[in-house]
Amino acid sequence: MRFKDRTDAGKQLVFVLQKNLKIRKKNNYIVISLLRGGIIIGNEISKSLGIKHFPLIVAKIPSPYNPELAIGALCFSKRWLDQQMIKQMGLTNKQLRSAISIAQQKFDNYVNQFSLLEENYRFLKNKNIILTDDGVATGATIKAAFLFIKSLRPKKIVLAVPVALTDFSASEFNQVIILHTSASFSAVSRFYENFSQVSNEKVALLIHLSLL
Repeated sequence: MRFKDRTDAGKQLVFVLQKNLKIRKKNNYIVISLLRGGIIIGNEISKSLGIKHFPLIVAKIPSPYNPELAIGALCFSKRWLDQQMIKQMGLTNKQLRSAISIAQQKFDNYVNQFSLLEENYRFLKNKNIILTDDGVATGATIKAAFLFIKSLRPKKIVLAVPVALTDFSASEFNQVIILHTSASFSAVSRFYENFSQVSNEKVALLIHLSLL
């Protein structure tokens, strides 16, 4: 076990960020966190570093054989697919379209529920982005988030997460900060003592605070 909970992971991540990032103009930096769990991490970074925080919805595209396994992810108009995994599974175009449809429906429901619209993110242009989540397993959601944020033409994108797979490829990021890597793990939750789901009420509250 590496972290007591997401708040603890966020605080540990802040300690390393403070040593590795030279933030001179705080209004040039934005923390973008992935719902749901990442919003707790993002909130801790935002409070400690004194920079703005805004959550982002990304929906994983589930494997037809295992709903918990992501074969890709989508974020608004951007979509990332793990082509190697899709080929290995021998998925048909029909199966892939069905999986994407499931992800799109979930994404749209979250967008409507929390009123996080695509136009809300236009202010990311020319900003330094710190992209965070509570961990990286397949990396699908992080990849989709990166594609969306990159399309908004930020100055740079820094990935900052508590834990990730050792072989997670993050070469597209300008800077990568990962507290702990593991060669193999079935779920991010194994690195947390408390990994309870973040409630809708907590998500709504933190979104509200991010807009102040």
